[in-house]
Amino acid sequence: MLALAPRAASINQTVRRKDFSLQTTGPYLSVAETCRRLGVSRKALRLYEAQGLVRPERTQAEWRVFGPEQIQRLHQVLALKHFGFPLNRVADILNGEAPNVSRVLALHEKVVACELERLQRAAHLLRAARAKWEAQGDLSSNDLIALTKETLMTKRSYTLDDIYKDIAANHLTEAERATLTRDGVPVLLQPDPVWPCLHAEAERLMAIGDPNSIEAIELARRWMEKVFEVTGGNPALTRKVRTVARHLHDNPTYQAASTSSNPMMDFVQKAYASAIAAGVMPKPIP
Repeated sequence: MLALAPRAASINQTVRRKDFSLQTTGPYLSVAETCRRLGVSRKALRLYEAQGLVRPERTQAEWRVFGPEQIQRLHQVLALKHFGFPLNRVADILNGEAPNVSRVLALHEKVVACELERLQRAAHLLRAARAKWEAQGDLSSNDLIALTKETLMTKRSYTLDDIYKDIAANHLTEAERATLTRDGVPVLLQPDPVWPCLHAEAERLMAIGDPNSIEAIELARRWMEKVFEVTGGNPALTRKVRTVARHLHDNPTYQAASTSSNPMMDFVQKAYASAIAAGVMPKPIP
C-alpha cells in the first residue's frame, strides 16, 4: 500500500475519533485534498462513505477529514474497483466475507496474460512492418490487413466461455457440463429473452425490499422454472448451477456483461423459500 507522507496541505489539528472519547493530532487531509491526491470526485467519496467503505473522522468544528487509516482504506477500495469489482463486492472483500478472491484474481491474471500475448504479437508485426518500410519503402495490402487485425480489431482472446469453463471445471462433472451445454454453448452463456425481463423485475422488487410479497413469490416461481428447464429439476445440479453462477458474478468481466448479480440471486432465493413455505412451489427433495 502507498504510505501517506505528511504534507503542508494536511490538517494538523485535534480530531474527534469515532468513539468520541479519544483526541489525537496528526496529518489529516481535507475532503478536497483527499480527492486531489487519490484522483476521485467528491461525489465518489460521498458514495464510498454511504456504502460504508470508509468512515472519515471529524474535527471539533465537524469538518470531515481523512487520516492515514482512511487513506489506506481508500487505496484498497480504488485498487479493487480497478480490478472491476462492484462496490458491494468490494465491501464484502474488505470485510473478509467474500470467498475465492484468489480464484477471481487468477481469472484476471489469465485475461491480462492473454492481452499481453496479443500486444506482443502486435509489437512483433509493427517491428517487422517498420523494418520492411525502411528497407523497401512500401507495405503490401496483406501487411496492412495483418497490422489492422492485431493492433486495432482483435479483442481479448480470454472470453466469457473461457471464464465459464474455468469455473465449471471446479464444480461440475464432465457429464453435468454436457447436460448444461446446448449446441456446443453453455446454457448459462446463451442469450434468452426471458432472463433480462426476469432480471429487470427482480431489480424492481429488490428496491421494494420484500421477498415475501406476492409479486416476489411469483417472480421466484417463474425464475426457478427457468432454472429447472436447464437442470431438469435435479436439486443437486440446481445447487451446483447456483454455485457456478455466483462465481461467474464474482468475475468482473462476466458481471459487466450480465444483467443479474449475486444480491439479485440472494433476493430470489429468499422469495423461493417464501414460495415453498406458501405451498406455491414444492420443497426440493434432498
